[in-house]
Amino acid sequence: MPTSAKTVSTLLGLLYEASASPAQWPGFLSAVSATAGSSASYFVLVDAHGRCNFHLNHGFDPEWTNAYTAHYHQHDLVLERYVAAKERHGEWIGTRQSVIAEAEYFRSCIYNEFIRPQGQLHLCAAALGGLDGELNGGLGMLRNEDDKPFSRETVALMAMLAPHLKRALNTHRTLSEARSQNAELRHSVEALDLAVMSLDGCGRVVRMSAAAEALLGVRRGIAVEGGFLRGSVATEQARLAELIAGAVATGQGQGESVAVRRSTDSATQAGSGPLWTPAHGGAMVISRWPPSRPLRVVVTPFHSSEVLLGDRPAALVFFSDPDARPASRASILRALYGLTPTECRLAGLLVEGLALGTAAEQLKMAADTARFHLKTIFRKTGARRQSDLMRLVLGLPGGLAA
Repeated sequence: MPTSAKTVSTLLGLLYEASASPAQWPGFLSAVSATAGSSASYFVLVDAHGRCNFHLNHGFDPEWTNAYTAHYHQHDLVLERYVAAKERHGEWIGTRQSVIAEAEYFRSCIYNEFIRPQGQLHLCAAALGGLDGELNGGLGMLRNEDDKPFSRETVALMAMLAPHLKRALNTHRTLSEARSQNAELRHSVEALDLAVMSLDGCGRVVRMSAAAEALLGVRRGIAVEGGFLRGSVATEQARLAELIAGAVATGQGQGESVAVRRSTDSATQAGSGPLWTPAHGGAMVISRWPPSRPLRVVVTPFHSSEVLLGDRPAALVFFSDPDARPASRASILRALYGLTPTECRLAGLLVEGLALGTAAEQLKMAADTARFHLKTIFRKTGARRQSDLMRLVLGLPGGLAA
């Protein structure tokens, strides 16, 4: 039986709440598992080197979870096959039989040493592409060997969840990186000069960063009028309103009110009929008078009981101005790691290739003082050597000017 629109909307509300509050991920996974009728479920992120970046599960014994993280993820043949299918097709959603033959599976280490001892057999999973940070993501459901295999309805459910899960994970990763450096997300946004605003359940602007306020204040192509975000061009305004309506409704857990229907032909085993799919925001460009280049706008749902950007926002809008001068790396280093101006200048000189002694001379300080500052920089940034520091600084946007 297909999953109802109300159930799907509830799942999406939990998902986007988890994107803002990590403590909510287990609740989302538990709800998906119950909806799919699985005895156990998991979510795993693996980096480009095959290392397990994040692992969450429901229904597994903790000892088995630890064993998978420490050892079995390196021998997970099924995961490898899902990832390979994802590489060929962009993403892959289907039952285990869609990626590996039964005979090969029953001979595998992951089945005989991990799955079978737990009494499990049936698997339905989604291998996700398009994740930030060169990550591979997998969402999987398992049933015991005495249970019925997964049906096309479960595949269809996962196909519907996949684009939302990718967007939520990318949002979660962005917010988590900021949260790990600064408990106050608003302070981090302002310090990093990020142009972002939050919208309430009516689409009204709740709060905006200083960068967003400055960008919209010039009223070139887009502005805030009467508390709402408005585009100057009629066709662009219609598209913007559509993105905001979908994101706000989904962020409030009411995605069925703006549901659209799409074909499932691209989702393996999901069938060929129409599939109920809530909107989840999106991206567009806003025209501006020359010589200004078009402004890039991204709208995404936001659902959280932990208010990070104002009073219960339902959507976030991110702006990217291709003509804006990026913030200096020095200001970002100060914001993220609390480096002093002197420490920022020293880091900049080292990244430019100067030896520590030469950098000390340019800064008119003793070599011992430079070494002291370098040790302080290492302690604040977590770098262990100068090569680590160079990779960290060069990975930041902007220039080295203080």
